[in-house]
Amino acid sequence: MLLISRNYLIITALSISFILVGMSINSELCLAASDTEVAYVDDEFAEYDEPIAVINDPLEGINRSLFKFNHNLHTWLVEPTAKAYRKVTPSMFRTGIVNIFDNILEPTRFLNSLLQGRFVEARETFLRFLLNSTVGVCGLMDPSTYDGRELHERRFASTLAYYGVGSGPYLVIPLFGSTNLRGVGGLVGDTVASPSWYIFSDPLVVVVVKASKTINHTSFRLGEYEKMLSGALDPYIAVRNAFAQHQLQLTE
Repeated sequence: MLLISRNYLIITALSISFILVGMSINSELCLAASDTEVAYVDDEFAEYDEPIAVINDPLEGINRSLFKFNHNLHTWLVEPTAKAYRKVTPSMFRTGIVNIFDNILEPTRFLNSLLQGRFVEARETFLRFLLNSTVGVCGLMDPSTYDGRELHERRFASTLAYYGVGSGPYLVIPLFGSTNLRGVGGLVGDTVASPSWYIFSDPLVVVVVKASKTINHTSFRLGEYEKMLSGALDPYIAVRNAFAQHQLQLTE
């Protein structure tokens, strides 16, 4: 009975995400088209410019508050904890943790590569997962990279983008950071497709695993966040623009 209820909640969440994301397609395309037309009229050199991501941020007031919460959390908790963790933890151990989390995500990447018709990438991802899970001792090591097999970062959000689903409004989620409506749908899809969803089914365990992954990841990137924002007049705008430019690469 519990399994049926859980599957029902998953299907319901996915359905709501797809419906909401789908509703954003037409409005976003119209907005993008109008912005492009204005840019070309006002700028005689516009055709030579790099593509500029359209940012739809109707919830900027709420997003700024959530951004401030995430910013303070990173500054006062995540970064100091990661510094202390780095001092007492060997680099080899921390690299092994990164490899394990990357390996757990390989089935999700494999599925999304198939959905996007990238069959060569899907084959390479499958072989990466097979090699790292066996020779690499459950993903602790990464022999696939040394063997020349590239990691292909395909997520469900990029699959939605591949099929023309609009990004929808920009959102900031507590603890997760920048995303958009399509990203929320992608997060749901990736979560359901990931083996960790079934391995770590307890909500408390999920939180602990997510926190551990964040601290371990940050230990390799100490100071990068502060450096990125050091010259920004408005940190919120800087992070939002960086996220928007990243979205342009989803369907490449």
